[in-house]
Amino acid sequence: MKTPAEQQKENIRAAYGEIARTRNTESSVPCCAPPDHEPDYSHQEIASVPEGAFLGAGSGNPVRVAGLRSGEVVIDLGSGAGMDVFLAANRVGKSGRVIGVDMTPPMLQRARVTAAGGDYPQVEFLQADIESLPLASAVADVVLSNCVINLAPDKAAVYREIYRVLKPGGRFAIADIVLQGPPALIPQAVKGLPACGCIATALEENAYLDAIRAASFEAVELLAQRPALAQPLNGLVRAHAVTLVGQKPRA
Repeated sequence: MKTPAEQQKENIRAAYGEIARTRNTESSVPCCAPPDHEPDYSHQEIASVPEGAFLGAGSGNPVRVAGLRSGEVVIDLGSGAGMDVFLAANRVGKSGRVIGVDMTPPMLQRARVTAAGGDYPQVEFLQADIESLPLASAVADVVLSNCVINLAPDKAAVYREIYRVLKPGGRFAIADIVLQGPPALIPQAVKGLPACGCIATALEENAYLDAIRAASFEAVELLAQRPALAQPLNGLVRAHAVTLVGQKPRA
């Protein structure tokens, strides 16, 4: 019998595998942006990556706030079809390196085919669980993620892994979903929601920030937040899309 965490991951692979097989740029819709909100990705950004990389799923644009520089090594957790990987590759250039990590085979296949059709020697995609990365310690300047950590059963483990793979002084830029409201009411508020739909498996905001700080990050800052489109119906609990940054201490 599968554990709840194993079942959750199986559900996620099935749901996002279907997205990888069926969705295209034209059918992509904003996942969390309300109609009056500026799109997470501009027309120029979408045009700058290979066709097929943009699927519309996300809760922000972590690349914009990451301050990427030429030659840096970047890891993107839950890289999907590669939107943020290719945006990052455009910024770090051929002297840099961008590693996309995803656990869904159809997403990885789509991303790899897309990369092979362009000029991206600095890009690679790995199949792995973001709670246990197949990467050496202290290899990355920056870790990105867009609306994926909320799906992980053990979010604290993800942030420990982010800390481990970052170089001293390295930083993260992450868009994600958190819940706001009385913690005691959250389980009932999300009951019955699909486990692959971002909300049901999200953490209460303070608990989420505690997981980041427990991993020993400093300068943790919440840069932006907005209501997510799909929200629990309980009036006291709301889902928010947030963008956060933080840094691993230099020593």
